[in-house]
Amino acid sequence: MSDASRKRRGMTIALILSLGLNLVIIGTVAGAVLRDGGHPVRTGVAPDLRAAISALPTTGRDRVREAMRSAMPNNRSDRVERLHSGRRFAAAVRAEPIERAIIEQIFAQRANVADQLRQAAQGALIDALAEMPATQRAEFLQQLQQPPRERNDRRDGAEQNRPPRD
Repeated sequence: MSDASRKRRGMTIALILSLGLNLVIIGTVAGAVLRDGGHPVRTGVAPDLRAAISALPTTGRDRVREAMRSAMPNNRSDRVERLHSGRRFAAAVRAEPIERAIIEQIFAQRANVADQLRQAAQGALIDALAEMPATQRAEFLQQLQQPPRERNDRRDGAEQNRPPRD
């Protein structure tokens, strides 16, 4: 294989991976925007983790963020493995016939990392709630009942510094 065709192939793989990542990001953003539709969270049903974290005071959110950072695989070999898994994914998708087992394995590995992050966030959230006095937990529940846009505006007194909305 010539140098030019190797570069072209590498560029093609990079573009495919970039397109896939962009589609995931667009889907996530669109899902977040369309998911709520402005409806408040029902407290009779356990709220989703993101809504609960965003309703925490700043110190609680910082604590959850730190717990997630420490749970995230961050050494060089993990970053290299994520890069290689992207390449393996592209190769498995291109294969004739498609290499289903490899794709399933890659998704399972990603799900394991996501599960570790979710568990770390849940633990830190529960710890933060356990340390709050009853009045602060009541405020937390009131924040959960607010639509997401209003919840973010009222966080930590930010509402007082913002101009009124139309």
